[in-house]
Amino acid sequence: MIRINGLNKFFNKGRSNELHVINNVELELPEKGMVAIFGKSGCGKTTLLNVIGGLDSFESGLLTIEGADIRRNTDDLRNKYIGYIFQNYNLNKEESCYDNIADALRLCGMQDGEEMEERVNAALSNVGMDKYGKRTPDTLSGGQQQRIAIARAIVKNPRIILADEPTGNLDEANTLMIMDLLKQISKDHLVLLVTHEADLVDYYCDTVIELQDGKVINTRSNESASGYTARDKNDIYLGELEKDEMGDTNAKIEYYGNAPAQPIKLKIVNYGGKTYLKVETEGVQILDSYSEVKLKEGTYTQTERINEISRGIDMSKLPPIEGTKYGKLFNVRSSIKSGYAANFSKKKRGITLLKACMIMFAVVLVFMSSAFGTSIYTLLDANSSYSHNTFYVYTPGGEISAKLNGAVGAEGSGIDYVVLHRGNSALDKTVRFMTGNFETFSQYTAESIESNAVFLSTALTADYELVAGKREDLRDEEILISTALADRLLEKSTLGYISDYGDLIGLITNSFSISGKTARVAGVVRSSESALYLSDIAMAKYVNSSSNLQINLESECGYEVEPGKAIFFFCYENFDAEGNPIKYPSVGETIMINGRPIEIVKVMRRYTDYLSWINGNNITLPDFSEYMAENHPEIDLKDGQRDYEQEYLCEYIVYRYSYLDQFISDYYSFNSDDLYLWMAVKKNIDVVKYLYADEEYRGTVEYKKEFGVYPTYEEMYSYMKQLPDLHETVDEARMRYEQEFYNSSDYYNGNGYGIYNNTYIVDETDYIAFSHQKGETHPTALPVYYYYEKGMVATDVAYSYVDSEIYYDVEMLDGTMYTLVHSSDPTLTAKWLETEIGEIETPYPYIQPIVTPDAIFDTIVSTYIQNIIGELIAMGVVLAILSVCMYFIMRSSLMNRIKEIGIYRAIGVSKKNLVLKFLIEAAVLTLFTVFVGYLIASIFINACLNASPLVESMLYYPFWLAITDLVIIAGLCIVCGILPIAQLLRKTPSAILAKYDI
Repeated sequence: MIRINGLNKFFNKGRSNELHVINNVELELPEKGMVAIFGKSGCGKTTLLNVIGGLDSFESGLLTIEGADIRRNTDDLRNKYIGYIFQNYNLNKEESCYDNIADALRLCGMQDGEEMEERVNAALSNVGMDKYGKRTPDTLSGGQQQRIAIARAIVKNPRIILADEPTGNLDEANTLMIMDLLKQISKDHLVLLVTHEADLVDYYCDTVIELQDGKVINTRSNESASGYTARDKNDIYLGELEKDEMGDTNAKIEYYGNAPAQPIKLKIVNYGGKTYLKVETEGVQILDSYSEVKLKEGTYTQTERINEISRGIDMSKLPPIEGTKYGKLFNVRSSIKSGYAANFSKKKRGITLLKACMIMFAVVLVFMSSAFGTSIYTLLDANSSYSHNTFYVYTPGGEISAKLNGAVGAEGSGIDYVVLHRGNSALDKTVRFMTGNFETFSQYTAESIESNAVFLSTALTADYELVAGKREDLRDEEILISTALADRLLEKSTLGYISDYGDLIGLITNSFSISGKTARVAGVVRSSESALYLSDIAMAKYVNSSSNLQINLESECGYEVEPGKAIFFFCYENFDAEGNPIKYPSVGETIMINGRPIEIVKVMRRYTDYLSWINGNNITLPDFSEYMAENHPEIDLKDGQRDYEQEYLCEYIVYRYSYLDQFISDYYSFNSDDLYLWMAVKKNIDVVKYLYADEEYRGTVEYKKEFGVYPTYEEMYSYMKQLPDLHETVDEARMRYEQEFYNSSDYYNGNGYGIYNNTYIVDETDYIAFSHQKGETHPTALPVYYYYEKGMVATDVAYSYVDSEIYYDVEMLDGTMYTLVHSSDPTLTAKWLETEIGEIETPYPYIQPIVTPDAIFDTIVSTYIQNIIGELIAMGVVLAILSVCMYFIMRSSLMNRIKEIGIYRAIGVSKKNLVLKFLIEAAVLTLFTVFVGYLIASIFINACLNASPLVESMLYYPFWLAITDLVIIAGLCIVCGILPIAQLLRKTPSAILAKYDI
């Protein structure tokens, strides 16, 4: 029946406190009889019994039941062959006695209710508990609970009954009753009993296995074991007491025992067909069918006791069960009911708070995912957010640029347009249109719609259908957009008045400007690529404004220049990297600008300030030391503060600058150029008359003109009020005086006011050509070099430090590093670029030689993915917190139910079935917390999306995303909900019960 070979088990194996609790045990147990595992406390009795019963594990050896290894399908073997009786009964107090017993049948797969009822009643009858089926175990005495436990063990008629100290918590009478029952059961079954009581072993057990320190030290037979002869103290035999009878025709009373100290007063009332008994004497106990004290006729005899016990056990109505599915106790319905009861029937403040947090986190998560949905939508929409016909080619010099320009319209290239790309990032531009701004509006608003677009020439739209607005006679700032771009803008519009192509006409963008003018939509043309179209001159202004070429368009400077010619206008000297002046081109000389020959037809120079003009004309400035404050004792400084009453008693300029030269205040700032300017005026250099435009100075000078003396402070301000240009600002005054001077002097030669850097003035043809190609360029057409000393910073140029010297990176001087190549056949163009352009060397690893449409798509997607990753991390944090809440709620519930779980595992409920139970309980908790929050947030978001288009720009929550949210939230909550039970079930049933006992 049960065979044990070389069985070993350790506690704390491998540690300093290791205990060899089962030490190489060898046993072969019979098929029936009562076998005792006997020994002192701590010798390993219960551990060995638990191992035999599958409640505990072992490290080595072999243990078989009916030839089957206990470690394989443990729960099935336990439910099929073993009934377990525990010292602590291990009855589920939440269930009735009937259900506690019926659980053993359900665990064998029995579903027939009628058969189950017959077997449970038979088991109850066998242990003398027929009338207790509907009661719960906590209403019974210890002996009664143990009899219920025996009924649970025998109801399935197992081959083996394991009893672990079954009488340890009982008094003598109940002990004998239980042992008598077990003795009768052992006639046809193997009853394996653990006890440390020698008397019980001697009286009842057929075989005794003695343990000491985990080892079997003796196995002996006990042929004289026939049961204990002591009578049950709860039985009163009437034949052993004196008897007295009394009564009349209506009542008959039998009195047994000695005479009472005082007569017993009884009232018997028959009224309304019912009989009532009232006992008016204290200390009288009423016996009924539920009382443990029993009245028996005659006197006690050993034979009668044995016969009574024999009549108590009748296994005929409990045939062996051939189960089909073992270990399954819970189904969906029962688990839902228990799940609700476990999580919502008992209110606990901490748990209630966690449930509220779960609802809140579900709401937050739904809102975060709907905001995250906009990024998902953008990612899904990425395929239409860029031009599939545009390449970007790194263009370091004129050779590659010439090839690209020569390929436009050439057979086999597929290239129909090239232009230098503004900026050093090879990507389509993001263009933002202000939805509150049309041609009639002058102020920007915060509302906008945006999309990626490639900048192309309006020449490419000649054959495109015009669907809205105009295409002819476009001003420089007027642009066309494709229907693909328009569709994307309309889709993102949250305003009811921007809903079709016509509504986009007049819309302005702050993403770029042309000659300082804001670009505006003039028309919409039908095209499948997301594009924005500019006229050739507008495109040239857009591109050239970002390059570092020193060129200006003739029409914007007030000059007329022929194609191929230029006026050189300079303000500063240019220096090379060693600090040497660069030779300026002369009239008639031809230079190269972006690989295009340009003839110089005129050279002009402008001085940007008076001092530079003074220096340029070799005029010597006088010494001004005589005007310092220390040479003018009439100036009273008064503790470093200006005396405004005396300010104009001396010459204003002398006071202003000589004083500030030594005592600079917060009110004024010192400027040596203005001081030199004043000195020039004092020395009667007429060409600088009125250059200084400070209102106080003007008022002072005008007063001196009229009255011959300088005014006081009050006189100056009073006089200024009479001047006709009272409200003229300082800058306007300065400009007026400067302009007056410019038009009447040789301060510079020519018009060109507003040009402050060296530049070449070219005609429109050359200006457009420079936006399409690169090439050799004269140094004077590059930015001005401000060269100081070795190791100092050079401004307006790209530089690097090497051994404290400055080296100029000429390539970085040009802001247009790429050429935009538009193709009518991208596949053909890709092959042409590979064949004709080949490998292009770039100065830095991050600069890509050729950027294809596919590469653009990958870049766009990678950008979106980075945003998505950030949002996913945020949502992951919320999900983690939500999961932790779920885990702690379920863990808290589990801590209160460890005994319940231990009982279930001990009586044979499988791990899978318990996981199913808690899985459903977690689902119930999720339904009433997380799902509530999810439902509230989802309904609210959809209501907002339907009510206002503005919300669509901030939230995106389609049905598939809502379902995904639900699946993720529910899945995580349920997984975290079953983690506590999964962790607990890693322990053996005996370890779980021990955890509860601790």
